[in-house]
Amino acid sequence: MSGASLRCLSLQEDYAKAEADASKAIEADGRDVKALFRRSQALQKLGRLDQAVSDLQRCVSLEPKNKAFQEALHALGSSMHEKMKTMSCTDSKVEQMFQILLDPEEKDEDKKQKAVQNLIVLAREEPGAEKIFQSDGVRLLTQLLDTAKADLMLAALRTLVGLCSGHRSRTMAVLAELGAPRLSAVLGVEHEQVSLSACNLLHVMFDSLKEGLQKEFRGKEDAVVLELGLSPGFTQS
Repeated sequence: MSGASLRCLSLQEDYAKAEADASKAIEADGRDVKALFRRSQALQKLGRLDQAVSDLQRCVSLEPKNKAFQEALHALGSSMHEKMKTMSCTDSKVEQMFQILLDPEEKDEDKKQKAVQNLIVLAREEPGAEKIFQSDGVRLLTQLLDTAKADLMLAALRTLVGLCSGHRSRTMAVLAELGAPRLSAVLGVEHEQVSLSACNLLHVMFDSLKEGLQKEFRGKEDAVVLELGLSPGFTQS
């Protein structure tokens, strides 16, 4: 994994932790506006804008004269409006990108390169990754892998990394679609960049599945602790 990817993953983990910490404070006191504001900021960074708006609206309702909250809510509303305009075009753009890449008659290499880069960049952002996923993207990316063309295989693998990163359910769907035989075949490709990208994809998949299981386990652990009437994090000596 590249240094930039590691930094990006580290930031995502920081934002997720900030959101979790703020959520605990809010559970203890639902009127904690500082925690609500912190969580809204973390949610924005994680791409969960609708939830961020909800927290900011709560802040404004608790402190209606607070200009900072009002301005933050207005700015986020404007940002969401722009994103909605952008994402409304994304479905057709995703379809166009795959059509260009999968069309055997398409000879314009510049157009193909642009489609490749756009697909990879789109997958790095959560809304874009979800749009690709919802647009039958996993099956289409599998078709790119099956072309056996190094540039298209690299595009597919790097896009799949974006889809799987930090997302357990999408990772499981990707694993189911690819299957062990295809994954093994891609790992064994002689082209060094392709095989390295396949290794990176497996690493990202493993991390996403592990993180998902850890969250699930922590949730069950907290539930058991609460059933016993103890505070979360309690340990017996």
